[in-house]
Amino acid sequence: MERRKPLWRVILDELRRMEAEMNRVEEEFFRMVKEAEGMRKQITPLYNLYESGDEVILTADLPGTSKEEIDLRVGEDYFRVEAPCKSPVRKVEEGKYVLHVRLPFKIDPQSVRARYKEGVLEVVAKKKITGFRVKVE
Repeated sequence: MERRKPLWRVILDELRRMEAEMNRVEEEFFRMVKEAEGMRKQITPLYNLYESGDEVILTADLPGTSKEEIDLRVGEDYFRVEAPCKSPVRKVEEGKYVLHVRLPFKIDPQSVRARYKEGVLEVVAKKKITGFRVKVE
């Protein structure tokens, strides 16, 4: 007589199967992204976007470039960065960094300031105030 697996074992086996499948899909996705970037010779740099009070701050890793080569464009709801990507060893251009970040709120493009230090670009902008306080009488 065949003994049935306990329900918890069946569920655990299914979760393990799902985890393996998700890992396979994730690996395939990142392989395809890397392949596409290689064909275009465009690299999406690592970046962080966060809020601090009334400001929004973007940091992006752009090693192997100089501040003079960075093309930073700003709109009311986006940041766009392009810069050549050079091999630190061979000092030859191997493609370019391209980053386009859509912001979840509007900023004041006139308030943007940026600095580049030790391979990291930092962009700071003031949020655009879209509302105002109304005094209730």
